[in-house]
Amino acid sequence: MRSLLKLCLFLFIALPAMAQKPANELHFTSSQQQLITVYKGTIFVNGNKAFVLHEDIINYKSKRNRLVENGRSVFLFLEVNGAPKKNKLYVFNIDHSLADSLLTAISSDVKDWDHDGNLEFGGADLTETYPSPDSMYYISSKFYEIKKGKITYDAELTETTDKKANGVFVANPANGLVIPKGKKR
Repeated sequence: MRSLLKLCLFLFIALPAMAQKPANELHFTSSQQQLITVYKGTIFVNGNKAFVLHEDIINYKSKRNRLVENGRSVFLFLEVNGAPKKNKLYVFNIDHSLADSLLTAISSDVKDWDHDGNLEFGGADLTETYPSPDSMYYISSKFYEIKKGKITYDAELTETTDKKANGVFVANPANGLVIPKGKKR
């Protein structure tokens, strides 16, 4: 009886786990009735192959995979593996049966970060720790804003974020730029 109970418990726990397939597809429908499917690294719009990623590194289970509609524009956000650094967002414009790759940004939630009424996304990637305790590498960020059916660089949010993280804003930082650490850090 005890072994039967163990077997039942094993089946109860193990079978659902074994039956689950790895997630490798996403399905979305726009308000314009566009059917968007992402399957094994390929984007299909209304059943037509619209874009093929050179490598399927999509995080299919991410909550950041989504459609955002603004005006008559439909944007597809896909979170991809950015190892060893932070994950990225691939952003596509979906128009009729086409998927046009627009940009790649640091993965973040798509929300109104600066409370200006527009959705923003982006951020800063990881950098190495600078060996001196009184200095650090400048960590530049880059944010984008969705406004009037277009995605544009959000200079104001980028500058505000960089000042908060670095104590200073550098418009065009060189790779490996070293800055003094502020007293607050």
